[in-house]
Amino acid sequence: GFLALFAGDTGEIKSEVRDQIDAKVAEWREEGRATIVPGVLFIDEVHMLDIECFSFLNRALESDMAPVLVIATNRGISKIRGTEYKSPHGIPLDLLDRLMIVSTVSYTFDETKKILSVRCEEEDVEMSEDALELLTRI
Repeated sequence: GFLALFAGDTGEIKSEVRDQIDAKVAEWREEGRATIVPGVLFIDEVHMLDIECFSFLNRALESDMAPVLVIATNRGISKIRGTEYKSPHGIPLDLLDRLMIVSTVSYTFDETKKILSVRCEEEDVEMSEDALELLTRI
């Protein structure tokens, strides 16, 4: 259960149990009792995953119910956990080849100030120019 994560006992689900669950879900889908809707899987600090997790993600992305995968990291070239290999962002190259990378940059001072001004206007909050300057610098 949940506490097993902290105790270090994170054993795998047996393949027989997986097969039984898959069969039951397939049965319910055929009967119209269940609908599976793919979702979004967001993983922050993805460089912390090990090679087995990346292997699972690769398989999951190949299924007909694959989620939209959004991952985030702040690493450059780093070691893939569980291996001696290094790669960009600590992500195996076979998975990296399937991703679209969106680089982000911090807002400029003027952009931050404009965002705060718009937010104050939308929230009907009055703020002096000095306060706005100070909040923007923070």
